[in-house]
Amino acid sequence: MSSERQTRQEKIDLQLGRAGWAVGSRQLITELLIERNAAVEEPPDTYRSSNEFADYALFDQLGRLIAIVEAKKSSRDPLEGERQAADYADALRAKHGTDPFVFLANGDEIWFWHRNLYPPRKVSGFFTEEDLLRIAHLDKFGKPLTGAMPLGKIIDRAYQIEAVKTIAERIEAAKRRFLMVLATGTGKTRVAVALVEMLQRQERIQRVLFLADRRELVKQALGAFKEHLPGSPRAWIEGGAIDKDARIHLATYPGMMGLYQKLSPGYYDLIIADESHRSIYSRYKGILDHFDAIQLGLTATPTDFIDHNTFQLFDCAGDSPSYYYGYDEAVRDKHLVPYRPVHVARTGFQIEGLKPGELPDELKQQVREQGIDPDQFSFEGSELERKVTNSGTNDAIVREFMDNAIKDAVGTLPAKSIIFAVSHKHALEIYKSFNRLYPDQQRRGLAKVIDSQMERAEKTLDDFKNKDFPRVAISVDMLDTGIDVPSIRNLVFAKPVFSKVKFWQMLGRGTRTWTDPVSGQKKADFLVIDHWENFDYFQVNKDGRTGVVSEPLPSRLFRLRLEKLQILAGRADASSVAHSVRQLRDLVGTLPLENINVAPLAEEIRSLSRHDEPWRNLTEERVNHLTHTIAPLLRFSIVGSYDELQFENLTEQLALAFLKADSGEVDRLRERITENLSLLPANIAEVRPHLDALAAAQTDAFWANLSCAGIMRLQETFAPLMRFRNRRPAGTFIRLSLPDEIQQRHWIIFGPAGEGAFADTYRAQVEALVKDLAGENLALQRLQRGEDVSAEDIASIADALNGPDLFVTEERLREAFHQPKASLADFLRHILNVAALPSREESISRAFDEWVRQHPELTATQLTFVRTVRKAVMQKAELASLDALRQPPFSAIGDPEKLFEKSALNALLDLIRTVAA
Repeated sequence: MSSERQTRQEKIDLQLGRAGWAVGSRQLITELLIERNAAVEEPPDTYRSSNEFADYALFDQLGRLIAIVEAKKSSRDPLEGERQAADYADALRAKHGTDPFVFLANGDEIWFWHRNLYPPRKVSGFFTEEDLLRIAHLDKFGKPLTGAMPLGKIIDRAYQIEAVKTIAERIEAAKRRFLMVLATGTGKTRVAVALVEMLQRQERIQRVLFLADRRELVKQALGAFKEHLPGSPRAWIEGGAIDKDARIHLATYPGMMGLYQKLSPGYYDLIIADESHRSIYSRYKGILDHFDAIQLGLTATPTDFIDHNTFQLFDCAGDSPSYYYGYDEAVRDKHLVPYRPVHVARTGFQIEGLKPGELPDELKQQVREQGIDPDQFSFEGSELERKVTNSGTNDAIVREFMDNAIKDAVGTLPAKSIIFAVSHKHALEIYKSFNRLYPDQQRRGLAKVIDSQMERAEKTLDDFKNKDFPRVAISVDMLDTGIDVPSIRNLVFAKPVFSKVKFWQMLGRGTRTWTDPVSGQKKADFLVIDHWENFDYFQVNKDGRTGVVSEPLPSRLFRLRLEKLQILAGRADASSVAHSVRQLRDLVGTLPLENINVAPLAEEIRSLSRHDEPWRNLTEERVNHLTHTIAPLLRFSIVGSYDELQFENLTEQLALAFLKADSGEVDRLRERITENLSLLPANIAEVRPHLDALAAAQTDAFWANLSCAGIMRLQETFAPLMRFRNRRPAGTFIRLSLPDEIQQRHWIIFGPAGEGAFADTYRAQVEALVKDLAGENLALQRLQRGEDVSAEDIASIADALNGPDLFVTEERLREAFHQPKASLADFLRHILNVAALPSREESISRAFDEWVRQHPELTATQLTFVRTVRKAVMQKAELASLDALRQPPFSAIGDPEKLFEKSALNALLDLIRTVAA
């Protein structure tokens, strides 16, 4: 077994040498004597000998102490020297006036201790002098991130500001790894640039590495940094060259793989990993492991599709990202557009293929001419364009597209579109089908193949982005991700997709907002034609509608169990009461007490998780506190998987329905629970011991003899097994029976005798009147040409409109158009297509975005609350009172009166009343 001296000579000396610390140089001193301050009387210390030495001391070129290294032999854990090193560092700080950094090493592991900010953390090697001096500079001059705002010229949407502040607050709380999920088209690169700018402005970082998986994405990011951070030198790392004068480096993952080990572990302060998914973990993890930097993963992939290893890589507890703003939410906020109900179209060949004996004579001859025995020839539908091509199938795909595609403003040709092909050969076959079927339109360059095998593909891609033609890009991989063409209105999946990540990236090509420069119409949606049932394969909603705001499952579970305990407490069922208390204690026990949001209530949470007494006397005040203060914290809990939590929620709902004798709800839940049970695979080792219980739970006898104890046994037995649940078979038909009714329509009263009309009818009549008057009214004609008009002109127009029949006034127009702040001139410009009025959703978004910019002091949690309020206002929820903000989903975030100062809360309520007017 090697001694400490051998470990130092054989390993640690070499490791220090690789970082530029040569043994024997004046910058590295071994066995540095720790001198005590004789003027300070210290208590006796049985662990301290008369002479103590730091194993290594590292000095800069000016002779200033930067760091010490505490060494242990390889058989010992380096962390065992933590207290010893701390004592040495304290003594050296007293002598030199600066706090040295600390390294703990045993030859096999190296730990870096940045005592001002973080606990010790494992690193891949020693830092260079330059690294340590830079970190010391940031320590000295760095400013707090709390209260800092990202620059409005980079990002101005409320969710973007919230995203940056969320990461900043977690950095302030000593976290170093984060995963940010922002739907494609919501500006994740701009958010990353804004974060970099703010961290640099606050002098918390200097050097940044931005990684992406494709050159096109690096190019786009380089442009974003150049536009928004022109003062920060930047460089694209490619071909082995590293510009060490640049503050921001950009590279592809493959481009960095051969270079990263040439740089020291402390070279970067921040690494941003774009499109962080499975390949990062499996293929490029070495880059992130090598550098000791704050690490931010970016992805547009929905959380359900993100691999567990990715969450683990970025220290995301419970498979929850650090920040999430998904596609459904962006559609609701009008930052992205939805897809129309998916057009599913499969040909006979795709579905059935061909078998020997089924070939018609004409096809037999074609096969013979290619040297194949027609009696042996067959193919499955899935082999199309892989083992066999059929021009008729490709013709059918092209015809289907031309017949159903969303057209341009003129209505004759398809709007911008992408057809995703199986292979380069398949793309060429589709191109030939366009030539064969639509030669007149192909003369204008309607459709082109754009992939890496085509000559000058980049030039054709630029034409597709920036010119009227080509309208249709037939592509393999090249356009699946990373291109930004907001005008795309049609996507054709002419190939099966097997990667969840890639599927969502491809779908993201159509989601961006856009205004047609010809017609002035805003893009409302886009069409997907799916020839390979990809939406069924990934179980993605095909009808294009978005979801609703939901409460986190752990918080919901806590509330259900608390409600169950309240009911049981009034009944003579001591065992069920004890079981419910134990469930609640265990659930509260999953809260991380070190979390910045949980820590203020740590003592209460310890008591709730360790003792039965706090659960025994459930007064109304006590229940209110648990519901509005403790339950929202459960969103930070480190608890089971989505499938497990979902099943627990269902069974808790069942227990409540049973206790309330709600037979209708029991029947509804029976259907959902038995469906979940039926999807458990009976042939795996984990499920086999429970097959009898599984069969019994699906019988009429079980449901006819329900009990609280039986429901809880069902939960405890099968919830942990739900992670093995199979996907629902494709094509399962779901029947809903939901009440529905016509929403009240808005009635406008405008005549002196009480004449009125529905708002939409009145708007149409006013628009016809204005356009009719424009034929003879000179003031309206000037306004229509975009010229300035005087107050007298507007007054004369107002007089002309406020006549018999419609009695048009500015106030009535504000009511009819739902635009409380627009002027008569604004309405006239809108009607005459000079300048469109913002929609209700746009007005709400702008108002909330402006309100957030005016309140830079808001924390990330407060911003989350505001974002949830905005969603509810968009959905026309009644939120005028404070009580409404105490209900779900807001209560899942916190009590508004505790979250906000009174002035800020009143301002938020004023905002709600204003935008909802």
